[in-house]
Amino acid sequence: MYVATEPLEDLLIAELAEHGYDVGAVEITVGTNYEAVGEAMSAGTLDVGFLPGGTYVLYDDSAEVILTATRAGLNNDSDNPADWNENKPTEATDEQVTYYRSILIAGPSEKGRELADKINSGEELTWEDVDSASWSVMSSSSSAGYIYPTIWMQENFGRSLTDLSQIVQADSYANSFARLAAEQVDLIVAYADARRDYVDIWEEDFGADNDIWEDTDVVGVTPGIYNDTISVSRFSEIMDDDLIEALQQSFINIAQTDEGREVIAIYSHEGYKPATSEDYDVEREAQQILRDMSE
Repeated sequence: MYVATEPLEDLLIAELAEHGYDVGAVEITVGTNYEAVGEAMSAGTLDVGFLPGGTYVLYDDSAEVILTATRAGLNNDSDNPADWNENKPTEATDEQVTYYRSILIAGPSEKGRELADKINSGEELTWEDVDSASWSVMSSSSSAGYIYPTIWMQENFGRSLTDLSQIVQADSYANSFARLAAEQVDLIVAYADARRDYVDIWEEDFGADNDIWEDTDVVGVTPGIYNDTISVSRFSEIMDDDLIEALQQSFINIAQTDEGREVIAIYSHEGYKPATSEDYDVEREAQQILRDMSE
């Protein structure tokens, strides 16, 4: 990992020099895990850290977010599920976005079609609707496969996924989609738009009768799940507003070069945009859900 990210050191030195900072050296280390990075930022022994949103909000008393990573967006982003169904199939765009969503996908079963028809006719689902359906979800630590769908349930019905009468946990999204195609479940939850990754195998491997876009519809859309952060330590001895601004612009510029894009691709980043703490408020709600589940 270090060998792959080592070029970022020279890129940062060169970019910071353009912003008036003559930095003799930049040292990039790879933490044993994200919590270790957060702890080092709390101690002031790290000036800058790459942290997922979930880890950042756990350490936001010690870390200040300055950038959010971006990735290619989708041509569907509405919080109204019917809009996704009117605009199928979902396709990637050239626009860089700072978040992705989780979606509730109804399959070809009789109940799945019933719920999809209700959404597509402009109606809203009731608790009785979702509780009468069978669900496949991911593990309770999965943002798109559990936590954010739980937020959706709370926002719409004041309930949690654990309140559902018929729910099974899948060990992979592929497993969830296989169950959906076989009509073993009526609804699954997945990152948007996971259907793009299963177009070919929906019929070939899962034995569905129709194209995945014909067989499935979106019936729920969660709030945005913000991408990874670049954050700075509140206890760094060198960090101030001017350096933060220089770092922001340096990373943004690096991501616009071929060499820079190759380096940050190691982190599954494609670019960066300025961020604020408030961008991660929903993630704070997600972390509270995790804490509540562990009690």
